[in-house]
Amino acid sequence: MHDMFPHLLAPIRVGNHILKNRMICPPSKPHFIQGPEKYPSTIIDHYAQRVRNGAALITCDGTHLDANGGPHMMGWDGTDGNVQHYMAQLADAIHFYGSLANGVIMAFAPRGYDVSEGVPTHYVVGDGSKPRYDCKEMTQEMIEEFIATCVKLAKVQQEAGFDGVYIHMAYRGVIPGRFLSPLTNKRTDRFGGSFENRIRFPLTLCREIKKACGKDFLIEASISGHDPDPAGWTLEDSCRFAKEATGCIDILQLRAPEIDPNHPTGFTMEPTPWLYMAETVKRSQPDILISTVAGYIDPVENEKILAEGKADLISMARAFVSNPEYGKLVYEGRPQDIVPCIRCNKCHRSSDSDPWLSVCSVNPAWAMDHRLGKLIVPPEGTKRVGIVGGGVSGMEAALISAKRGHQVTLYEKTGRLGGLLNHADVVDFKWPLKKFKDFMVRKVGEAPNITVKLNTTATVEQLNADGCEVVLAAVGSEPLSIPIPGLEGPQVIHAVDVYGREDGLAQDVVVIGGGDIGTETGLHLAQKGHKVTVIEMKDRLAPESYRVHYYGMFMDACDKEPNFSSLLECRVTQVLENAVSYEDKTGAIHTIPAGSVVLAAGMHAKVDEAYALSSAGKRFYAIGDCVKAGSVQKCMRSAFDIANTI
Repeated sequence: MHDMFPHLLAPIRVGNHILKNRMICPPSKPHFIQGPEKYPSTIIDHYAQRVRNGAALITCDGTHLDANGGPHMMGWDGTDGNVQHYMAQLADAIHFYGSLANGVIMAFAPRGYDVSEGVPTHYVVGDGSKPRYDCKEMTQEMIEEFIATCVKLAKVQQEAGFDGVYIHMAYRGVIPGRFLSPLTNKRTDRFGGSFENRIRFPLTLCREIKKACGKDFLIEASISGHDPDPAGWTLEDSCRFAKEATGCIDILQLRAPEIDPNHPTGFTMEPTPWLYMAETVKRSQPDILISTVAGYIDPVENEKILAEGKADLISMARAFVSNPEYGKLVYEGRPQDIVPCIRCNKCHRSSDSDPWLSVCSVNPAWAMDHRLGKLIVPPEGTKRVGIVGGGVSGMEAALISAKRGHQVTLYEKTGRLGGLLNHADVVDFKWPLKKFKDFMVRKVGEAPNITVKLNTTATVEQLNADGCEVVLAAVGSEPLSIPIPGLEGPQVIHAVDVYGREDGLAQDVVVIGGGDIGTETGLHLAQKGHKVTVIEMKDRLAPESYRVHYYGMFMDACDKEPNFSSLLECRVTQVLENAVSYEDKTGAIHTIPAGSVVLAAGMHAKVDEAYALSSAGKRFYAIGDCVKAGSVQKCMRSAFDIANTI
């Protein structure tokens, strides 16, 4: 155990099991890492990587009770012996690294039924069904049968070699959580009404699982620490629940009131916003193990939380996603080498317009690590590598090339590295991106075999004179322009040029283009005190932003900013001296005041600038934004791929 993290790396007893440290992994599988198989296949390697990476307990997928009453929706039908064979292989892979395996029980009511009649749910089931308002109330006989079925599913997972189950009770989404909350439980029988009645179903379920599987079979349960409505489940209720659950629930995980905020983004200024829930419950009920979740990347902060007794365990998902060696770095006492997660939540899916891939913006290897052994081969000797452009692609390519033993020269035409990421220095809600950018700049500066040449516009002649054998162009992208009369006016500025010049803009600002860049720029200016209107041709802002665990929080931040507004399904027709004219979806023309106009029509890859360098060296590649304008994730992946072939 390293002296730096005596609490985080300390073993802890859970029932008759011993966890090798206090880092555990909650349910967080990549959505698209395997095909439609109803058994664990390629995902076995993924889960094994996480426990090899340090997780002492990992919650895998499991056998779920779906809305049709079958044991396989969103999970594996462990009642099938062939499926159980693969589940056993998964458990064995996890045990190989001295870690424990939990399977999930995600319990949905039978179709057409709910805890109470007529209570809406925001939860969308696997077949895309929308919130239901016409459900009948489950009878007591159905409840008893439901519990018996869940117990059988737990027994199936135990027989496959799993050490316990994780029962989802948070967000008032699945059945156990809907019994807990008075917002969704309107029953008048012994399963509803009073606190004691509302906790009856979840605790009966846990006790019956313990009875069937034995006291050594672990139960981890997640609950929302409180509901968003004061009339719902309270933090005091969570403390009372923890007391009643002691003895039948081994680990109680405290989650956010709603599902999206439990995956905090940069719009959440507090890095670990739900810690107070765990701390309150732990102080109240010290006899039950409490896990806290959401935003726990920094091991120094995690150590402090445990040392101060605010929680017993730290549940982490994105920490393991963004860092393929998170546990190794913690054990070696190297927190400075842990890559900051930018909290983009692209680990669910990069965007609505992209292929169905599992990706990580800052860890290009994630979800393809099981293939890298075949894709990456050792370099054939040391080469001199010239990289033109010090943005995210250039820095990543430099770091990978240097790690492979090459001598790297990184050319940057401005006076600092970072490229387009430097705008994060002045945008409050971009604090995770700033941490990542600063990390990359520091790592480049620390690498002994990377020479950085700032204020240098690289040419073919210079690259050849410096002896560069391999040249990578990472010259980036530039703003697009569009044919609108008046855009040549002095009051018009491209979105990428706004940052650091906000005070020079007029009070009334119109942003032309409501994609990610336009919406973020508009929100930033509104937070700086400008009155901002974003005009977007489509029917929603940031239409390419992925909806799962990101878009809602993005739009909430915009909705809460009084200086921010938008006009959707509208097209700007002309920029005037102090106004903008636009056409709405009916064809009517309107005018809106605009002392300054920000153009956010997208970015264009600098293909010509990259191609001009193609005769330098013996091998040439273009990477990142100069191939196709894209996100941090796409730029990092492009650089990672090519640099690993050199």
